[in-house]
Amino acid sequence: MDKELQDIQSWLAAASSFELPSYRELPGVPLYMEQVVEYINSALKPINPSNKDILTSFMVNNYVKADILKEPVKKKYNTEHLGYLFAISSLKRVLSMSEISMLIEMDKDVAADKSVLYGFFKVMARDILQESSKKVASKTQSFVDTYNNEVKANNPNAEQNLRDRLGLIALRLAVQAGVDSMISQMILDNVAKSVHGEKAYEFESTPGHHEVRRENKISLAESKRLAAVKKEKSKAEKPSADHKKEK
Repeated sequence: MDKELQDIQSWLAAASSFELPSYRELPGVPLYMEQVVEYINSALKPINPSNKDILTSFMVNNYVKADILKEPVKKKYNTEHLGYLFAISSLKRVLSMSEISMLIEMDKDVAADKSVLYGFFKVMARDILQESSKKVASKTQSFVDTYNNEVKANNPNAEQNLRDRLGLIALRLAVQAGVDSMISQMILDNVAKSVHGEKAYEFESTPGHHEVRRENKISLAESKRLAAVKKEKSKAEKPSADHKKEK
């Protein structure tokens, strides 16, 4: 557990000081798709908790098709595209494409200057990320101190207690994220009805048959994968359980 704990604390330390590049720091030369994907993923790597790419060329193509992003000029993406892709990459975990599209559609009412819009988002993202990661880091450190004391006292349940406490942090964060997401969706739903009208809102927020089928297939594949992992874990634990029984 010590390595995993070190990874958690290292990630939180990196997140607490992370900041998106400024608008002036974004590449001034238009980039091809592969360069765009590589640049965005590389810039977000310090706060990416998994090895999976946050952005793919498939996603970028879909954003262009949905008219969330402007068409690239001669297959090249400019500074404006990159700024929006940083924002979209942050929002896509909690917002649907239609919700992201509407927010981007509304940004013209905030400012015409894209550098101003990006700067506003950059500061907001930095402040929220730093505040949240520092709070979690502080709570985690208190649990680590308790864990170290339990280890010194030869408590056989020290590691399990630490896992349980870290799990509670994750659970609270997940519940908070879910509640915040619901509130955000409620507000955006009502704004969308006002901006686009009831009929347009209903059309854009109702998934089609193919979308539902795809979602069901993904859910089924995930359930099979999780069941397989639990089965393998059960097999690995069985010998030790049988060994205890023999004793």
